[in-house]
Amino acid sequence: MTAHRGPGSRPLVLKFGGSAFADLDGFHRVARYAVRRGTEEQRPLVIVVSAMSGTTGRLKQTLDAVSADPPADAAAMLLTTGETVSVALLAAALAAEGVAACPLPAAGTGLLAEGPADRARLASASPEALFRALADCPIAIVPGGQGLDSAGRTVMLGRNSSDLSAVAAAAALGADTCELFSDVPGVCTADPYLVPEARVVSKISYEGVRRMSRHGAKVVHEGAVDWAERAGVRLLCRPFPWSGDPHGGTAVGPGPESAAVVVHQGSDVWCFPTGRERRAVGARLRAEGLGATEFDTAGEPCLTVPAGARGVAGHLRTARRLDGLCLVTSLGADGLAEHTVVPRSDATAEARRRHALLYPDAGTPRPFVPAPGKARSAHSDVLIGSSPAPRCENKPLD
Repeated sequence: MTAHRGPGSRPLVLKFGGSAFADLDGFHRVARYAVRRGTEEQRPLVIVVSAMSGTTGRLKQTLDAVSADPPADAAAMLLTTGETVSVALLAAALAAEGVAACPLPAAGTGLLAEGPADRARLASASPEALFRALADCPIAIVPGGQGLDSAGRTVMLGRNSSDLSAVAAAAALGADTCELFSDVPGVCTADPYLVPEARVVSKISYEGVRRMSRHGAKVVHEGAVDWAERAGVRLLCRPFPWSGDPHGGTAVGPGPESAAVVVHQGSDVWCFPTGRERRAVGARLRAEGLGATEFDTAGEPCLTVPAGARGVAGHLRTARRLDGLCLVTSLGADGLAEHTVVPRSDATAEARRRHALLYPDAGTPRPFVPAPGKARSAHSDVLIGSSPAPRCENKPLD
């Protein structure tokens, strides 16, 4: 593969989520697809990769077993290794296809960040390092969700932030589109793993998808949407493998809003004595890169907090957790949000009911089938082994 680098040849930026690497053959599938796209379009590629599915979660479990409150820089050092592994394996797969690729560390991305090392805020994106890499080979491979701080240390841009890396790289390189590949067919009106009747939205505005993300939907990273809108980068959300269907996937850019249902599966519900305390805590959590949805239930001010998130205990001293409950949110196309708290065991049924209210013309609901777990790579334990990590006890030495 030889990439054309003419004056009008802007790099093509592709991001592949962890589901693309559910098995080792996934690296070969992505490599073959990348070679084909680069050859067809005759331009260089920047490929942003996530960790193999399940890897970051296993690393976090191991970290939690060692320390309930590890230093942020130590957490970042460990939790970014999954993406580094994916970079190396994809470079090897491309080499097997006869294509030289540049595997880049965080220092080669041009992404600078500030704030806590394990959930830093992306501050700037520079194209020089990527252009240098592309001068030597037709494909540059970037670890998703990583950047450098002012001291030159690798930091993590929060969980699920590979979208952000890809869009920031596209914006810096002057690309007009950025393609985001995942395990769902595009931006959907609900999580298709929970709501089989969910529809794929063919076109949606930046604000529409940002609102879904802000309310907890696992669509496109909210920060990525902000960067895309500022730079005028159109996002193409597609499943992988991708058939090339011109009517498939979702285009995010200028466009309409869309109604949707969000189940806050990965969050706990906390109630506060006053609305003022709730608002203050919500603001602090968001400033630290943690999503928090504020709402009222039974006359009490509440918010959601990502379950198991580090560093939140100090913010929740005056709050109480509503164990066993889950927030379900309906987002209207008019921008209004309606929140309902239900037992966690009823959340999927409630989401399907609410989706049927938003889309009554969807036909007869399909029979309820328990949602399957998302695929986890059989190799997600490559860094720490397959045995569950027991929590370490800090005991004095004999």
